Amino acid sequence: MATAIARAQATATAATAHDRSDAPPAGLAPTGSGAPPEAQPAGPPPAGLPPAGSGVGADVPDDIADRVVRINALTVTGRLDEAFAEATALRESLSGAAGTGHPYALEARALEAYVAHLRGDHRQATVLALSVARIRCGAGDERAPTEVARAAAAWQLLDDDRAVVVHGRELLGMWDGLSRRGPLPAGHTELAAQVRALVESLEAQRVLAPLA
Repeated sequence: MATAIARAQATATAATAHDRSDAPPAGLAPTGSGAPPEAQPAGPPPAGLPPAGSGVGADVPDDIADRVVRINALTVTGRLDEAFAEATALRESLSGAAGTGHPYALEARALEAYVAHLRGDHRQATVLALSVARIRCGAGDERAPTEVARAAAAWQLLDDDRAVVVHGRELLGMWDGLSRRGPLPAGHTELAAQVRALVESLEAQRVLAPLA
């Protein structure tokens, strides 16, 4: 499943690069030398997934593999609304059958977030990416820090100050929880500090605005 989704994401990135050369890549994060490698705006979408192009894993049921291939084809042809609807349906069916924490359901949710990013729905992409990170953090998954960084990448593209504060606070809560379990991966402390600085700045502006 992860291989299939990596392939879909990487193909979608290549297909949209020519038409949307100014569009932000999926792996954006707040700028600065301290940003963790998985959040850097370079190369194919990060996810800690197997290399793209290696095909759908043999252990993935045919019906799931076919649906991922379908989503891939839709993104390649620019039919992003249809791709998003298909990704949502895949995530809902897998979550309903196996639970939201099942690996396939989580991968489908991550794919849904990525397609939301491609279609410019950064609020939805952030909400979905945060939900993946939340589940992995709650389960003590080793991939939790990567998912938090990916959620921060989507969060960076929000243009609504209230959403930036609300979702930024959730990101900070996740980093706080991860730090209580052990040292954060390289760069995450700096990234969290950048998020905290922006959130606190916006909160201060909201407090002072009525006094202006």
